[in-house]
Amino acid sequence: MAAKNRCGRDPAAKYAILDLAGTLLPGHTSRHYLQALVDDGSCDRRAGLSCLEAIGQFAAAEKAPPGLLDEIYRRYALAMKGATVAQARFAAEKTWRANRGKLFSFVPELLSLLRASGHRIHLLSGDPDFPVQEAAIDLGLSGGHGTVAEVADGRFTGRLLSAPGAAGGKLAFVRCLAEAAGFDAENSLAIGNSASDAEIFASVGKAVAFEPDAELRRLAAGRPWHVVDRRTILRVCARLTARAAAA
Repeated sequence: MAAKNRCGRDPAAKYAILDLAGTLLPGHTSRHYLQALVDDGSCDRRAGLSCLEAIGQFAAAEKAPPGLLDEIYRRYALAMKGATVAQARFAAEKTWRANRGKLFSFVPELLSLLRASGHRIHLLSGDPDFPVQEAAIDLGLSGGHGTVAEVADGRFTGRLLSAPGAAGGKLAFVRCLAEAAGFDAENSLAIGNSASDAEIFASVGKAVAFEPDAELRRLAAGRPWHVVDRRTILRVCARLTARAAAA
């Protein structure tokens, strides 16, 4: 998953930065992706199963133990060591095909709203990069960025280059966009469901916490962030995008 400069360069570009798992669909695509790699014999089986175990612990915890997320990323990198890019892409295609039907019913209308109001829609997720890119391409979005592992000579090295879900990861990517010429921070929008999304909420004019976890809900208290669920997200985003379109 070679790192790419995905910063936008359009004048006065309004961005809609969306999380994937837990925001556009339930569950963790990273779990399905790792399982596909293990089942195909494409990654280190022991490290892959160890990573899946850690992902399960993270998903089950109301509040993840300190260091667990970093440990997941460490195990993911080890699991990928030696796998080929072709194997990773094949597993990513299978993962997205299996998960596309799980998208929340509001997603098509939400994407239409964002496009109609002139937003460039970008996925920013802690999930592995290739499935995130598959999702972005299939949904016709401007781009997607997930956890990027280093590749040399067509194989993964066991090192991570970036992890948006880790502390500071999403903020670093949004700063990349903010440094681009004409980034319209005030009229850009972010939607996410976890505490890692709080990093970018302060960097955009419109922040939407979708069915937030306990930590994000706590952080949203007293801030001008909109807390929504699957019944209210379209109504709130229609109001926010109408303001952005007028601006």
